[in-house]
Amino acid sequence: MRGIVRPCRSHLGPELHARWQAHLCGLCLTLRDVAGQAERVLTGYDVLLLSVLVEAQAGKVETTTAAPCPLRGFHRATVVSSTSTAARLAAAGAVVSAAAGLVDKIDDDDLPRPARGAARRVASRLTSSGSVLAESVGLDPSVVLSAPAVSASAEAVEGATLEALLAPTGEAVASLFRHTASVAGKPANAVPLAEAGRAFGALVHLLDAVEDRQADAAAGRFNPLTSTGTDAATARHLAEELVARVGAALARTDLVDRALVDVLLGRELTAAVTRVLPGACACAPGALVPQQRTGTSSVLSVWALMAQAVIIGGSWGGGGRRRRFGRRSDPYGYQSGYRTSGPSCGQCLACNCCANRACNACGCGCNS
Repeated sequence: MRGIVRPCRSHLGPELHARWQAHLCGLCLTLRDVAGQAERVLTGYDVLLLSVLVEAQAGKVETTTAAPCPLRGFHRATVVSSTSTAARLAAAGAVVSAAAGLVDKIDDDDLPRPARGAARRVASRLTSSGSVLAESVGLDPSVVLSAPAVSASAEAVEGATLEALLAPTGEAVASLFRHTASVAGKPANAVPLAEAGRAFGALVHLLDAVEDRQADAAAGRFNPLTSTGTDAATARHLAEELVARVGAALARTDLVDRALVDVLLGRELTAAVTRVLPGACACAPGALVPQQRTGTSSVLSVWALMAQAVIIGGSWGGGGRRRRFGRRSDPYGYQSGYRTSGPSCGQCLACNCCANRACNACGCGCNS
């Protein structure tokens, strides 16, 4: 699934990367265990933030040792357990968000007519299973599930502002972020986390609108940027403001361990804005940020997905050497398995390395 948070292993470092991968793999396995094998396709980089936020507030969550997986180079790893409320909340968020997204596509006639009947059945199944899963962690899924209808109402208002058009997505994500405080037993964090989620959701919608603008225009679909006459410079200014709102809200949140959250909802959000809305690099005025490659990106992404299964421990720009580094782990005890001479395409799939010229970096040498 497309996501705006795509952390690169070289940027996270081995400890934080192991923790991030523990949440990613934990979400995938939780979807398998509680929703079904097919639902593993709903594993997304943004929705696992729910699991990360729970751990950041409550401390280390329940973990388990996962079996070898091709995307981990066929080695075992310590992952967030599917029995933990952190992983189940993330899974619930993934399923109900997918249900809402599919309903939105059906309502907007974005799917071929022959596929709409099957899509409605899948949406109904996801809504049902997502609601059951949400109930198991005390989450009210209604805000997320009703987001498409609320968005449609906002789009029908003549002269609606861009902020009003982005608000329904923001409220849906706010409800999910807010509930992490309940799951973690930190009710005082509910308000700032809701504010962070509101800004993050609006940012996700905004960046999606930027990426989809040309395709929407060609297909005659509604796009909030086109509807409001928002240019790229204004969109970037709003995006930077939303990133700042996320940071300000998290600064007021009581977190046991901020390390991973500060990277994923700080630096990585700034990188996402730069990736989608290229501009001048702050550390090298005038340097342009390389845009994502077109044409070959999908082929490269598929190759990246298979790279670990074919060339285990392969290296990006290196010789593909690997060595076992024993029981190295971070203070939370997450085992990252192998250290390679350089991150392989499979290991860096999340940040879309193979489809980017500079792997989320600005290309000016700052590696920020």
